[in-house]
Amino acid sequence: MQPSRKTLHKLIPSAFSLLLFLGSFTVFAACGIKEDGSWMRCHSAQTMVTIFAAVLSACLLLQAFTRQKALRVVLNGISIAGSAIIFLLPGKLMPMCMMHTMRCYTLFQPFVRIMAVLVACSCLIQVIQATRERRH
Repeated sequence: MQPSRKTLHKLIPSAFSLLLFLGSFTVFAACGIKEDGSWMRCHSAQTMVTIFAAVLSACLLLQAFTRQKALRVVLNGISIAGSAIIFLLPGKLMPMCMMHTMRCYTLFQPFVRIMAVLVACSCLIQVIQATRERRH
């Protein structure tokens, strides 16, 4: 059984949040371990982004497969708020490295912010579509 087109559209925010989750600790990760074995200051921000993105992915996966319009709207609203928190985590809510030329500023932070905006925008579209759909 193939998923319907509506279900596929509902999976877009979940796909963005999954990319945010995976990218935050792999390709687009913040700075690595120091030579002495300790972590850079930005590691905490990376860990929090990864945790928030995992929770966000779970919420958005749930909303894609629920039939209750009110629950979809609520889950998307929570995800928009979560995306805003994720956007602010690296550099605003959590400290980053001292030098702005470090990987956390040049790669990690822009990736997180772009993906958080994509997740929030796609969730907003889902809310608008859910409020416009009619009951059969």
